[in-house]
Amino acid sequence: MPAEAIDSHAHLYFDRFDDDRDAVIERAQDAGFVSVINIAVDEETSLKVIELAKQYPGFCHGVVGVHPTHSGMSAPELETTLANIEALCDEHPQSIVGIGEIGLDYYWKDVSPEDQERAFIAQLDIARRRDLPVVIHCREAWSDTLDVIDRHGDGVTGVFHCFSGTVDEAQRAIDLGWCVSFAGNLTYPKAQNLRDAAVVVPLDRLLLETDSPFLSPQPVRGQRNEPIHSLHTADELARVHSTDRKTVLTATTSNSRALFRLKE
Repeated sequence: MPAEAIDSHAHLYFDRFDDDRDAVIERAQDAGFVSVINIAVDEETSLKVIELAKQYPGFCHGVVGVHPTHSGMSAPELETTLANIEALCDEHPQSIVGIGEIGLDYYWKDVSPEDQERAFIAQLDIARRRDLPVVIHCREAWSDTLDVIDRHGDGVTGVFHCFSGTVDEAQRAIDLGWCVSFAGNLTYPKAQNLRDAAVVVPLDRLLLETDSPFLSPQPVRGQRNEPIHSLHTADELARVHSTDRKTVLTATTSNSRALFRLKE
């Protein structure tokens, strides 16, 4: 039997999966995957991840929230949106396992840093009230993201998804007590900086993800990403940690279960 695996960050609700979603999930299950956690980016997709969790009970789970690049709205609009998202936590407790993806993104310039930070802090508050872990999106904003967590993250924990920072930033995330997740870009030839960062993340803080349908690992680069492809990332994590795939999968599966409180 293959080792158990969990894809801790996917977007299987995207229309790119509409024609073969069942087959994608079946391939993952045949390869040993026991869970896929689907991550929302706004109120609409929060409903979609809940629907997937209901459609594939015990296998798909939902994380609800507003992505920083979707947070450009007025203060009253944000308050209403986040109230609706928090209400979903009451209405669908069996389907929701976290808040996210939230954070800061300075690569795209459509939403001001101030609006992003307002939404970020408000959702850290939701996570604290609901006792849920958070999934952090951070792009070209590591210092500010870590500072917000330092100032507003008491009582909250979670994972830095699709880690793209430096060795020092990975170490700071670990020092905060958080998990770090790597996606298929870890396998790219020019991504030595990510491999260097992965070395400093101990196995008991690692998570595995695809960010499907994006960031397919090097052996399948250019194709639509799906959960089974994260096994290539697991192999790269094994290589940088001088271990084997089974050890990495055992660790990342255990860590995902613990962080998101998934049943075995």
